[in-house]
Amino acid sequence: MLYAVFDVAGMLMFATGAMWLARRQALFIPDFPVNMTEAIVVSVGGLLMMLWAASRILREMITRPASQSNKGQ
Repeated sequence: MLYAVFDVAGMLMFATGAMWLARRQALFIPDFPVNMTEAIVVSVGGLLMMLWAASRILREMITRPASQSNKGQ
């Protein structure tokens, strides 16, 4: 569940940076990011966080024992 929170946070960071790069306006927090460098850093950081969280979610799903995934059948 914690990985899903990191995934959502990464999506918001990526969207914030991408919005500033596309339209030069803030998404949620006024005056953030301030310049192109911050927007790129926030976008790349958000993308990396999303990839990390998604890989951890997949890893947890793959390593789950078969007895837990087939419960109730």
